[in-house]
Amino acid sequence: MKKYMIILFPLIIISFLASCEFFSRPMYTLSRDITGTIGSMSTEDLAGNIDKFSSDPEKVADVLSELADRDQDEVKKLPRDEKEKLLEAGVGAILPTSQLGETVDQLTSGEGEKDYKKIMDTLTSNSPDVDTKALETVLGDEDVLENTDATTLTLGAASLITNTIKKEGGDEKMDAFQEAVKGATTGGVFDESTFKKQLEEKGFSADSVSALTTAMNTTSVLTGTAGEGKPNRKEDTEKISVGGFSLGGLLDDLTGKES
Repeated sequence: MKKYMIILFPLIIISFLASCEFFSRPMYTLSRDITGTIGSMSTEDLAGNIDKFSSDPEKVADVLSELADRDQDEVKKLPRDEKEKLLEAGVGAILPTSQLGETVDQLTSGEGEKDYKKIMDTLTSNSPDVDTKALETVLGDEDVLENTDATTLTLGAASLITNTIKKEGGDEKMDAFQEAVKGATTGGVFDESTFKKQLEEKGFSADSVSALTTAMNTTSVLTGTAGEGKPNRKEDTEKISVGGFSLGGLLDDLTGKES
């Protein structure tokens, strides 16, 4: 009997540890449908675990949709590192940056010219529709604008623009958006109230006006056009590129700014 117990004891311990790992592992990592589970999770837990879904844009979209229905004060109160997790996961769902280098290579002409619009259209062609309300809350945080990596902020702004224009109807709305940007920028300073008014006059929905305004407020910080007393990250933005893809050039192209 003692002999059998010596053999069985390690197996019992292994089985016990395995069961503990199973029951302590969040159920949303084991299930394809996470909508039921995430509804019972706190905002902090959702933000802290959203990076676990980085390989599944649909699940990231589900989490962001849940967060959009929450009190946005809860999102505002998150520590900056968790806000950055939300932003990075949202960017990954809208713009699959892992494919960026390959897509840039495929769509760069023999003269080295990059068609930014075609690159963005290709990257986002299979992306899910994302409710960006929580991402807008994150990008509206001055601490995030001042201290988060400029690459993340640039891709965050680009994600809001491409996701919103895609929902609004594509090329025609992109032209209208760029016209509004030009009309709201005077003397190298972006004016939010003028921009909002122009978007509304051009028929953009209230949700789209909110998303695009947040994107442009972020862009103005990154391009040094936010005005006196606002953060200025222009020097940081000019230095960054991903896979040979100039992120400063991306912002210029999306907003219709002439290089």
